[in-house]
Amino acid sequence: MFSPSRSLLSRAALLLLLAGAALGAQAADLSPADADAQAVAARGTPARVGGLWCGIGLLGEFSLEIAQRYHDFEAKLVRKGRVREITGHIEGAKLRTDPQRNETLELEALGDRLRITGGTGPLALARGQSFARATGNSCAP
Repeated sequence: MFSPSRSLLSRAALLLLLAGAALGAQAADLSPADADAQAVAARGTPARVGGLWCGIGLLGEFSLEIAQRYHDFEAKLVRKGRVREITGHIEGAKLRTDPQRNETLELEALGDRLRITGGTGPLALARGQSFARATGNSCAP
């Protein structure tokens, strides 16, 4: 017996298969560089956070030097001469560090401020505290 709902489901399934095949063929035609560019575009434009950042308030003894490569970054978190190197990714205004020693850090770029919004480990306890973009080459008061 013919069922209208079964017919609609069959048509929908066929359309999905055809759309998937078309997308697969289109992706196969992309060069690796084009595929990378499409992946980057899909993640959005990252905030520009490269440079020196100085801790404010409870983070006053900290500095954060960020080297940014579009969506990826490497940074040095410095406190009293001790350096901790971190890496991570940027999606829009959100920075997320890669897990290191089972600790992560999440920051949000807000103009000339980087605010800690979450993470795990000791620095995550500083949620709400910020770094300010340095006006010179150091964080000296």
